[in-house]
Amino acid sequence: MKHIRLAAALAGLSCVLVAAPAAAQSSSFRVEANDTHTVDITICNPEVYVEVRGDGDTDLDFSVTDPRGNIVHSDYDLTDITFFTLYRQASSGCEDYPMEVMNLGDVWNRFEVTLTTMRSDAASPRASADGNNRNVSFANQGKETIFYIYWRNIAASGWSADQLGSSILSAGDSWQTTVDDGSGACRFDFRAVTAGGREMVVNDFNVCTSYTITFR
Repeated sequence: MKHIRLAAALAGLSCVLVAAPAAAQSSSFRVEANDTHTVDITICNPEVYVEVRGDGDTDLDFSVTDPRGNIVHSDYDLTDITFFTLYRQASSGCEDYPMEVMNLGDVWNRFEVTLTTMRSDAASPRASADGNNRNVSFANQGKETIFYIYWRNIAASGWSADQLGSSILSAGDSWQTTVDDGSGACRFDFRAVTAGGREMVVNDFNVCTSYTITFR
């Protein structure tokens, strides 16, 4: 198994994603037959779109984890292509997201990773008034599209309005927003409702210390 940082592989191109939104950076890697290759994707802006394309010779599977070890994206279909968006969990600075690329074929595969900054720090959600980082990423790891997401601080009696509004959260996608109702609370309950009407509830989640909620 090989392990390489995207920072080193860019060969002169900056891996620090401080370019304007839609500015893309690409680099190519090789994963040997029936082997696993790890790329540490470093992001320094709040929202970065990642596109991975193999050479078409074999099936590649993908698994991406955040700096805390949580899986934020996986792709086990029969292609060597995947797309996903990374949301930086820290309020500033850079973070590494290791991506494991598993080659299921009997020949090597050369794949290209393209990073596109979708939102820079200048456009990120503002910090809460008390200085706590309440930016939370919601990951839909289930098989159904999520139509509604509600929350309430644990001292409240009723749920908020739907926070997705006119948007949806498709299977495999993530959505980041600031969870702050103005009360100064850090502990919230969350409820998601899928297109089929299934409800998923996460209780007593501390948005000031944890930054990823996964619905399955």
